[in-house]
Amino acid sequence: MNTFTKHILLFSTLTAATSATFAAPSFSCCATDDSYQGRPDEHAPISVMGDHTHAKSGWMMSYRTMHMDMGGMRYGTDRVSSGDVFAESYSVTPESMSMDMHMLGLMYAPTDKLTLMLMANYIETEMDHRVLPMSAGMINNGSTKFTTETSGIGDVKLGGLYRFYLKENRKAHLGLSLSLPTGSIDEKDTTPGMGGPANRQLPAPMQLGSGTYDLLPSLTYVQQFDNWSYGAQANAIIRLESENDNGYRLGDVFGATTWVGSNLNEWVGINTGLNYTYTSKLKGSQDDINKTMGGNKTVTTAYESNTGGERLDAIFGINLYVPTGSLKGQRIAIDLRLPLWQDLNGYQLETDYALTLGWQMAF
Repeated sequence: MNTFTKHILLFSTLTAATSATFAAPSFSCCATDDSYQGRPDEHAPISVMGDHTHAKSGWMMSYRTMHMDMGGMRYGTDRVSSGDVFAESYSVTPESMSMDMHMLGLMYAPTDKLTLMLMANYIETEMDHRVLPMSAGMINNGSTKFTTETSGIGDVKLGGLYRFYLKENRKAHLGLSLSLPTGSIDEKDTTPGMGGPANRQLPAPMQLGSGTYDLLPSLTYVQQFDNWSYGAQANAIIRLESENDNGYRLGDVFGATTWVGSNLNEWVGINTGLNYTYTSKLKGSQDDINKTMGGNKTVTTAYESNTGGERLDAIFGINLYVPTGSLKGQRIAIDLRLPLWQDLNGYQLETDYALTLGWQMAF
């Protein structure tokens, strides 16, 4: 059973549980401080980061695991085949990619208005490729397929959230974090080349970090009612350096997310939303990445023209919250992101889905 099937089965089980226990809960709609409210819809979908603050002296620990699948190539908004990519003089094209990310988070509120955050992650990626058949004998010992893999610690993020507005059932906060370049950008694996396969530097999409210090600002607004709530967040990733040690800089990222959550009872809530993401192109060269091979271009991921673009995703999620007992304050949540529209620069793998499962404990 693959990872996607396992996650979908879990998602289906949680959905069935909500329908079996549906009952209108009774909550007070209007927060008068930033205390932990004990509502399933108190948090956004689990894949949304920095969505809430805490009251003074409050702590929260969290763990998330995210699985993303990408399959098939796209040029702009159109699906294209491997043959279409080879027709543009590329010797190698990606066919699919999967990424698993494990994220550990810690939050602490020294005041009612300020919440500090720390997040670390571990990343595993795998990309399947196809080689131009007429070049396979020269660069890949005759094989038309190969796979690359990387794994390791990603970039660590430090920052805080400042709640600047709280009135009746409405609140808003600013977020600002710094991403530290702790993830490797020197990952290598066996790839084709003149003289046959060898251990070589991998392109940027297979690296574990950005290699630069990055600024992560955000602005979040939430409004709660008796049994439901809605929220919106704008966020960005801004690269603070012109290039990393390998001669390139990843593109800046700008995003906007909106969601609506509804409480089915005191411990089950469902949510749905939309997420828009714009990513600018990679800038600079990727040192130690071959860009020509036997008169052809190498792999699509070696070229900055094949980076960046826009995407609109639908979000579907469930929040499970424990309101009483020895496990009070703990939350398990899952959400599924499905792309509604993708417009990618050049030739890139399109995203099929992203599934996030998380656990949070406030104390």
